[in-house]
Amino acid sequence: MPDLSGSSLGGSMGSRRIANESQDSPFFLNKDYFWKIDDVVAFTGYSKGTLYNLTSRDLIPHRKKRGKLFFVPSEIQNWIEEGDLK
Repeated sequence: MPDLSGSSLGGSMGSRRIANESQDSPFFLNKDYFWKIDDVVAFTGYSKGTLYNLTSRDLIPHRKKRGKLFFVPSEIQNWIEEGDLK
């Protein structure tokens, strides 16, 4: 899992940036770049099974093309920042 600046994940992460953010990093936030399931596993710490459950219930932002899942990094970060919607 990448090292996020700041002491905790709680609260707003709006001003926080991913450490070592570069185009060579798999966690580079670029609107033209998509993550696959393994990237989201590494970023969030959730298991693949949990992520598949979340996508099947449309509880996490994702795209599906020809049976493959794709995730937009900025949408995943925003989803985490929003927390649980009750």
